[in-house]
Amino acid sequence: MAMAEVPEFNEIPMEYSELVEDFYTDEVSITMENNKKHLQWKHHEECWSTYLPKVKPEIRKPEKPKTSFRKVVMLVVVVEKMKGIKGIDKLSFFNDDDLLNHILVHEDITCNSAETQEAVSTQFLYSNTTVHVIRDQKQKCLTLQEFQGNAHLLALFLQGQNIQQEAKINVGTYFSAKPDAQKRPVTLGIAGRQLYLSCTAEEGTADPILCLKEVDDIKQKQNDDLLPFIFYKKTNSTRYNSFESAAFPGYYISTSQQERQQVQLIPENDQIFLRDFIMNPNL
Repeated sequence: MAMAEVPEFNEIPMEYSELVEDFYTDEVSITMENNKKHLQWKHHEECWSTYLPKVKPEIRKPEKPKTSFRKVVMLVVVVEKMKGIKGIDKLSFFNDDDLLNHILVHEDITCNSAETQEAVSTQFLYSNTTVHVIRDQKQKCLTLQEFQGNAHLLALFLQGQNIQQEAKINVGTYFSAKPDAQKRPVTLGIAGRQLYLSCTAEEGTADPILCLKEVDDIKQKQNDDLLPFIFYKKTNSTRYNSFESAAFPGYYISTSQQERQQVQLIPENDQIFLRDFIMNPNL
């Protein structure tokens, strides 16, 4: 909207014809006095009365209006100039349409579309790794055995020099997206090897089995790829620990009552296998 420029007061043409007042200046009085002396000197007393009407009084205009009158004149000039602008309602002076028409300008705006893809939330976040010696509640040790080209984890009693065969376990701890104070997500790997305990469905059946799988870097696995390697470690009141499969809830890492048997994944309701373990830090 274009606003009217208000001129300075000195630039405003003003008519004082209606405000003009007649004033006799001091010069008129002096002229009259000199003429009177001149007439007396000629001894024509009668000419004084006839000469006086010929004297025309000088007229001067009044002084400039004071400040209050100046503001009134400026306001009148602004209003008169605003009347000439199209689109301005004389009754309301300003309204919403006036502002839109004179202030806002319609122009095309270029919009660029960008495709975004929401990242999949991480279910488990790696924390740290510690090395432990893990034995079942009967003190059977875990040892790594090779059989037909495959690695297996067995539970047996080891004494004396044979204790060196006991496998050290890398326990990797994780934070869970849905934390449980009683269950801590962990991975269980063989120290010095890239082998980790994993749960997978047995071929031809729905029952899961426990096996060792080689993994280059377990920390790089996430979500579904990591889930088969995750176990929920729970510590009970007697300081024993159990390991429940995250991929197959209700199935636990267990050992047989007999010696030299493979460590297996057994359902919770099975009372024959042992699912409580003792964890000691490898010092």
